[in-house]
Amino acid sequence: MSKGPNIHIFVGEDDYLANAAAAKIVEGAVEPSLRATAVETIDGAADNAETQLASIKECVASIQTPPFLDPVKLTWWRGVTFLPGGGRGEGKGVSEQVKAALARFAEELAANPLPPNQTLVITAPKLLKTSIFAKTLMKCGAQLVEFSSGGKSRDKMEAALMRLPDLAEAEGLKFDPGADAAFISKVGTDTRRIVSELAKMRTYLGKERSHVTVADVAEVASPGGDEPELWEITDAIAQRSPAKLLATIARFDDGKSGFDIMLATVAEKFLRELYIYREALDKGWLTPYGGWAKNIPPDVVQDLDASGVGPNVSRGDWAVKRGAKNAKAFSLGELRLARFLILQAREKLVSSGGSTQSLVTQELLRAIMRRPAPAQRRS
Repeated sequence: MSKGPNIHIFVGEDDYLANAAAAKIVEGAVEPSLRATAVETIDGAADNAETQLASIKECVASIQTPPFLDPVKLTWWRGVTFLPGGGRGEGKGVSEQVKAALARFAEELAANPLPPNQTLVITAPKLLKTSIFAKTLMKCGAQLVEFSSGGKSRDKMEAALMRLPDLAEAEGLKFDPGADAAFISKVGTDTRRIVSELAKMRTYLGKERSHVTVADVAEVASPGGDEPELWEITDAIAQRSPAKLLATIARFDDGKSGFDIMLATVAEKFLRELYIYREALDKGWLTPYGGWAKNIPPDVVQDLDASGVGPNVSRGDWAVKRGAKNAKAFSLGELRLARFLILQAREKLVSSGGSTQSLVTQELLRAIMRRPAPAQRRS
């Protein structure tokens, strides 16, 4: 039974990481001049039993066909969506026929190990390690690597922050203290998006600079679609509830400086959007019920769209209505002051190297505190 590392399985819903790991195996196993003919890629994305069985059959045919003119051969079964623990068979799970075919696939590999000049790489979003399929392949020498998606938002943030230095180094970039947390909290934790934003940052900085600052992140990075799960914090800000804000922060805060910077970045973005909604409400561009007016000047529409919340931005009606409702809890002046306080707190936090841990929370509490109406003068 072969124990050589010629079967590699990379599992993770972040397909960029799994594919990058697979690409490294390709680079190490097959010379560049041979890759056009010595590497065979089998599509593993299949949604029904017919296409799943066809994908298995194609992979079996590939690994059973030895290299012809090339000295080596690599089969990459890419993005397999129906392995045990990750089946998608039309939303009803994998059929018994497909399960049996997968079991035979693994058993045949165990009984007839790949020769030293052949390599099998499998990438998949999910795979149950305790499944017969996985256990059988690992017994015959398969190396299984899992890329965890993190689960909770804080875990995802920490995992993304750990990956960031290596990804940034590939672009010749380094992040100043605090800028890394600000970057991840803004662009999100998806690796493919992080890489794209790093390439954009490299272009922005040019050849003269390599260090990324918080100001660079604010200027260049685009908001991602998978921000940390801080809905409860932004809800507490919108509701102007100090008790809810403190309780929610206590659940998320792990005592690291990165959290305060992330909190400041998310809060500043939320308050900036509320400011835009509040101004639109005050000027009649947005109705109190969250509908855009039809007589907004074209240049204003352009500015609103550029800010990410305008009439032509693909946001659902629900999001606009919610933004209008939240903005009505503040005056324009209160939102202007709140954003100023948070920006100032973030700047102090970054310049102090994280020695003012509770500053952002203090300023958030100041920002949402309801101020009594001025007393009316008696005539």
